[in-house]
Amino acid sequence: MQDRTVILTILNETWASPGSVLDLFLESFRIGQGTQHLLNHIVVVALDNQAYQYCTSIHPHCFHLTTFSSKLSTRKGFTSLDHIMLNQKRNDLLLEVLELGYNIIFTEADAMWLRNPVGHFDPNKEITIPCDFSTESGTNKPDKGLFYLKSNECSIAFLKYLHFERVTYPTYSDKSLCETTTRDIARKLAVETKYLDTAYFGGFCDPSKDMSEIYTMHSTCCDNIKSKVYDLRLVLDDWINFTTQISANASMGSSSFSWRAPKKCIR
Repeated sequence: MQDRTVILTILNETWASPGSVLDLFLESFRIGQGTQHLLNHIVVVALDNQAYQYCTSIHPHCFHLTTFSSKLSTRKGFTSLDHIMLNQKRNDLLLEVLELGYNIIFTEADAMWLRNPVGHFDPNKEITIPCDFSTESGTNKPDKGLFYLKSNECSIAFLKYLHFERVTYPTYSDKSLCETTTRDIARKLAVETKYLDTAYFGGFCDPSKDMSEIYTMHSTCCDNIKSKVYDLRLVLDDWINFTTQISANASMGSSSFSWRAPKKCIR
């Protein structure tokens, strides 16, 4: 992009094969509203050779993270040490890209882009992220699968601190970025965050009800890959049906439509 912003996603061989999450992810940009031109700004980071080879067969911008241990390339549960190490590697990569002077839109590959949310990202703040801080539980719900990082001294210092903290305390409990932005260290480093309304960024844990307002849909609460692919296919098919019907009949209200997903993923 003209402002040196790149869209990054990271995946392994489980998500990169014919009919996989990667295919659905790229398709969402092709059928989304105002998202087609963003395809050329997506860099897919592959954690293994198989994922890299498949990526290069369907997308022009792929990068093989060769320093990543193949033993860690399989996604595991949120409580596993391997998952914490996976997030550490992700943050290390984000830091390197920020230090090169690029702003980053990081998105999970299982987050379908149905509308272009870039206009909601604040270029004057270090972080933009959808967060739902629940007063009932005292914590926030899971991240919505994407966030924006501005490349400047504050954001770089912030990620460097997180890297130091995790190296010093390797078993430190993994926190979402939403939670991390509320810590004192963010204020001390003058890291400003814009929080987006999660009503516009859905997930299977808490699907957005209004198709006329949704920007992305993330397959949260879904560990089984076959179930994930099945339900994400439903999301794209429902979106195609919604946009086709609305285009044909502008007076038709969005309340006439609802998501079929999740069907196979755990609610």
